[in-house]
Amino acid sequence: MDQATLRLADRLARRKKISRSEILRKGVQSLADADQREFEEVAVREQRRKAIAGIREIARKMGDWPAEQIVHDWRYRLKEKEK
Repeated sequence: MDQATLRLADRLARRKKISRSEILRKGVQSLADADQREFEEVAVREQRRKAIAGIREIARKMGDWPAEQIVHDWRYRLKEKEK
């Protein structure tokens, strides 16, 4: 680890009155948490992309009909029932 990072960790540790190891541990933990959130968000985006592709494929097979409007109306009806 470079000296500038260690000095920064030391200053922060003195200010917060905790050990440098604790500062480094918290930093690694927050980085790991951020990485996990990003991984989950990518998975959700991929799942949504696949769902949209499926809806478009069904709409293509069914011919000319207002697929997006029907799906949106259906979603809003479901959300209203949950309330």
